Amino acid sequence: MTTAPPPEAPRPDLKTGDAVFDAYAEAMQGEDAPLLGHLVLYSIFDGRVTREDLAGWFTELDLDEDLLPPPVRYVDAFERVTGPDGVRVTYPLDDPAATGPASRHRRRRGRGELVRTATLMLRPVRRDGGQIVRHVVREIRDEERTSLKYDTRLATCTFERDNSLNSPEGAGTLTIAENSSAIAKLPEAEQTTVRQMLTDLDAAFRLRCTYLTSDKLRSVIRRYVEHLSAIKVRPTGGVYFVHRQHAQTLGALRDLVSRFGQGSHLVRVPLPDQDEMREMIIAAFTTKAKDELDALAKDIAAAQRGGRAEDARRLYERFTALQAATNEHSELLSTSLDDTRASLQLVKIQLGGLLATTSDDE
Repeated sequence: MTTAPPPEAPRPDLKTGDAVFDAYAEAMQGEDAPLLGHLVLYSIFDGRVTREDLAGWFTELDLDEDLLPPPVRYVDAFERVTGPDGVRVTYPLDDPAATGPASRHRRRRGRGELVRTATLMLRPVRRDGGQIVRHVVREIRDEERTSLKYDTRLATCTFERDNSLNSPEGAGTLTIAENSSAIAKLPEAEQTTVRQMLTDLDAAFRLRCTYLTSDKLRSVIRRYVEHLSAIKVRPTGGVYFVHRQHAQTLGALRDLVSRFGQGSHLVRVPLPDQDEMREMIIAAFTTKAKDELDALAKDIAAAQRGGRAEDARRLYERFTALQAATNEHSELLSTSLDDTRASLQLVKIQLGGLLATTSDDE
């Protein structure tokens, strides 16, 4: 006897899932919806976004333009592309064309086989009010001899500061000068790799002078979310709770992030106003507040030993910010936050002693 095979399970329809989620999120925006707030998560990837683009979108979406990043500084672009995390090329000496990420994992080799690799990197040489100078260095790593060897100047990269009266802060230009005689001593295949590295260095500098990096855009969104009195739900960050009063702003931020690099998105997960959800958010806030208060208490103790008035003023600003955040979240979450208030009171007494000491010294 044969039986028919069971029907195939339907495959998840991502578009349908998105539509259902969006419908749920929209339903939770109503005035009568039992909404506590939103969990906010975001991922941001590199794209072609200029600061001018970002400023225009802030205006269009009615976002706070005070939270825009400062204009790109060319000196920062130079520091980044020529720094430790900047342009660097590694390749096996027997195959100089094998560059890129794959070369770092090295070609497959036999057991016990030792290889010689070269790395092209930049090293600082000089810095003053007019220039920043760095050299392209070729480092040879010989596993057999467990040694390193250097060609110390294959090219010179110079950032010429523009110190003219009306120039923007950090303005300047990049010049790359090959050391032709040093490069000519290398095998022809390596000469090609070195010159390609210099081309990539120039292109990376121009790119960073024109477009905001994903790191910069990520910091813009993080700063904006934290500006909304967000609470970190995960200690390492990346997941925030934002109260329902900022729902409209979160919608604008979602639209903004969708205009960044491909794959960039911001997700708002509505949290219903239930005891379990409220307790989770309260616990996240009290944990964060305790950590900040503990750090503040240690810094106050250190300042008392030093007795510097500027330290006292800075610490007082940190204390008042924590106190304001506690008051705000106590009201929004309809809770007393008694433990946090008790810790605040202890730190306030400690801070008062510091302020009295510095006042007497003055």
